Amino acid sequence: MSSDVSSLLSGREKLVNEINSLRKQNKELSVVGFELISAQTKLQSLLHNASDGIITFSEDGLVESFNIAAQNIFGYSESEVIKRKIPDLIPCPDWVEDNVGAYIRYFVSSRASADIPLLGKHHSGSDILLYVSASEASQEDVTLFGDDDNGAAEEDQQSANPILDSHNLVCFFRDVTLDKKLEKELADHKHALDLAAGVVVMDKHFRVIDVNEVFCHVLGRNRNEFIGGEHIHTKFGCRDSNFEQDLNKRSRFLREGNAWVGETCFQNKQGAMLWFSESTTPFLDEDNQPYQYLSIFFDITDRKEYFKELKHHRDQLQQLVDDQISDIRHSRDIAERANFAKSEFLANMSHELRTPMHAIISFAKLSLKQVNKLPNAEGNTEKLYRFINNIIISAERLLILLNDLLDLSKLEAGKEELSLERYSLSDIVSQIVEENQGKVEEKKLHLQFNTELENTEILCDKYKILQVITNLLGNAIKFSVEKTTIQITIEQKQMVLGRRATDTEKIDGLVCSVVDQGPGIPEQELSKIFDKFIQSSKTKSGSGGTGLGLTICKEIIAVHNGKIWAENNPAGGAVFRFFLPYLTEENV
Repeated sequence: MSSDVSSLLSGREKLVNEINSLRKQNKELSVVGFELISAQTKLQSLLHNASDGIITFSEDGLVESFNIAAQNIFGYSESEVIKRKIPDLIPCPDWVEDNVGAYIRYFVSSRASADIPLLGKHHSGSDILLYVSASEASQEDVTLFGDDDNGAAEEDQQSANPILDSHNLVCFFRDVTLDKKLEKELADHKHALDLAAGVVVMDKHFRVIDVNEVFCHVLGRNRNEFIGGEHIHTKFGCRDSNFEQDLNKRSRFLREGNAWVGETCFQNKQGAMLWFSESTTPFLDEDNQPYQYLSIFFDITDRKEYFKELKHHRDQLQQLVDDQISDIRHSRDIAERANFAKSEFLANMSHELRTPMHAIISFAKLSLKQVNKLPNAEGNTEKLYRFINNIIISAERLLILLNDLLDLSKLEAGKEELSLERYSLSDIVSQIVEENQGKVEEKKLHLQFNTELENTEILCDKYKILQVITNLLGNAIKFSVEKTTIQITIEQKQMVLGRRATDTEKIDGLVCSVVDQGPGIPEQELSKIFDKFIQSSKTKSGSGGTGLGLTICKEIIAVHNGKIWAENNPAGGAVFRFFLPYLTEENV
């Protein structure tokens, strides 16, 4: 009995120990299970946020996982693709029956190289080039906990991690669309460069390590003549007195990490000189020191020859132009000397020309007085009186013409001395207005003179300015229609007197304007109205005139360093203006 009890107690103790051991093992397994679950969760998070696109496909082609990078690559959200077949992700042949995973498995296993990209489709419809790798994710079911509750937890955890399910295909995608595009563009540029330009690669000592066929062909040399040895410019460059100095300067510039651009001359196999535009760029190491140089050469020999010929023809043309200008200047100088001699002759002959004319007029007037005293018949006396009176009228008209010619000749010859003093321009105009009041009333005109300026004092030759205003007002009276208005104004203004585009300095002075309501002047005649013997086509009538009055006005204003011009009055008629600057005697 006691032995049975003892045996029972011993078995019970043994059972308790086994139970305690099992509980300890269960506890340890639980800790390991939770650690495994945590590790799996972390792994899933890492895969979801990986930089490469990761997609897990089930055996029948359903998308099981679709990480953030995959969403960015393909343009789909996770909710749009999970648990679905998305044949638009990768264009597949018909035999895979929209199973994208199966096609990727086939593509990876059958491609010749891992560098061959897979063609994909973005959600927008654009093509994508993808580097893809794939692996099978297969694992036997693992029971972490013996009890039912833990088993349910394990089942839920496994369903939440499809990457561990059997027969899943995990695909890794990297979008290389831009890289491939850049590679193609680079290849195209290199191909185009090889066709059009010479390309030379040099080491840090400027020894040639590579050269393309174009440069060899242009210089008529084989590749071995370039490779290694001394500097390419020393080998084949065209030498002049500054060759070594320029080459050393260029080498120092490049060794400092700078790009060099310029023109270079080489000799080809036949010794002919060929010109190139050169662009040399250094490749720098991590210490910013050049370890290689890339030189690109474009043949510009034809262009240099063209510009050489162009310069030659331009120089010849310039010589012809210079010769013609010289001839023109010579002819102009001769004409100016002749004109000056004429003007000087007329100026010197003023007394000799005027004296006989004054004598003719004086004797004609004296004869007219004597005729009135003769006891001739009345009819004969009137006839003789009319003849002598015609002589006087014609002589006086001729004297006016002579006076105008002689005045103009003196002005052109520079023999007209100015008597400069300060006068009020308003007083000069008022004097002219008073003197011409009779003519104004005779034609029933209205003459208005006004100015808002209190001080119109100007340095001038009073009698010359009187002559100018008399002429302008006389023309206005002569060509105005009855019962119209003539206005004379004086204003203070700034004007640019130079004719060149670079003349921008403004000068202060007074502007006197004479405005009438006559026939006006045609626009095309405004610039010529001040030329000698020129009259407007609208004013050519029997009213007389020498055609020198405005020319004399122009010369008088010119010696005062001023300006005179004509305009058309918008209301009808002509406007003549002259500008007199505020100057001292030294400036005139």
